[in-house]
Amino acid sequence: MRLLLYFIIYLLLVFPLQAEKVPAGYAAKWDTIPLTDLDYKIKNKVNCKSFEGTLKEGKIEQPHISPFKIINETLKSFIAGYKVRMSQDELNSFPNIDTVVIWPNYEQSNWYVLMGSESCFVKWIELQPDNIDNIISIGKKI
Repeated sequence: MRLLLYFIIYLLLVFPLQAEKVPAGYAAKWDTIPLTDLDYKIKNKVNCKSFEGTLKEGKIEQPHISPFKIINETLKSFIAGYKVRMSQDELNSFPNIDTVVIWPNYEQSNWYVLMGSESCFVKWIELQPDNIDNIISIGKKI
């Protein structure tokens, strides 16, 4: 009985250490800035779905999440790396992305990546942080 008790205690102490952790450390090496109130202010666009409106909806649904914007060389690398993954048909219809927001969800392994062009929402994808880092690495090589 004592051996069983030691084994259970061992599992309770060691098992969480062995569990896969969300590699949030990746985000620490990317060029990012937190979103501000201006990022949620809807611009006057009538011919597309507002990127800012999409962010605002997300913040209402998940107020506990602190999204951040990819900027500078990391933004250029992400866009270039993401385009490598696209088919030629997708590439032809893909607009010039100028905004990429990461919506991390530390409770799950996938994070949301929202893309926008000139204040228009283009698309969102769901990726693991290591895949986001991989896309950025591919883009750096181009």
